[in-house]
Amino acid sequence: MAKESSVARPNPRPDLNFTPVRNGMDYLSRAVDELTERAGPPSDSDLKYAVLHLQAATEVLLKARLVGEHWSLVFKNPGGATLENFKKGKFESCTIEATLDRLHNIAQVEISPSDRAAIKVLSDDRNALTHYGHTANAFQVEARSARVLSFLLQFITEHLRPMLLAEFAKLVAYDPY
Repeated sequence: MAKESSVARPNPRPDLNFTPVRNGMDYLSRAVDELTERAGPPSDSDLKYAVLHLQAATEVLLKARLVGEHWSLVFKNPGGATLENFKKGKFESCTIEATLDRLHNIAQVEISPSDRAAIKVLSDDRNALTHYGHTANAFQVEARSARVLSFLLQFITEHLRPMLLAEFAKLVAYDPY
């Protein structure tokens, strides 16, 4: 029989509070950890989770920028969007392709054809890994992941960070008294 411990955990289970950007950055951090060589090169399992986390980071962070333009743009069908459903997360979101199109056509965010292609390949790798298995050369998977990681770091710096800083400046400047 296991000894019962009377020592309380120092951090009881707090409420989860993941904004889209925080969530995306968490995925990104995990992807980088999995791609980083520790005692040796990443294992096949590390690469699998790097792809899964990097694709999730990409999708979430691109959509966060889209929400910065207008919250309804992340709905699969923006015409049927309601703020109530958005706040509750009760909607089907647009595809990664639609996200890229809307960023370009509506938010005027330029994403090169080569970056779009790299994101598409990463999404395809993720879908294969998730739904039916995947066989690929580890070096190719790393190189494709590095390409999207490079894009994403630049995207965050050029398109997401300025939007967040502007929102923060509005909050700091707000004085209800």
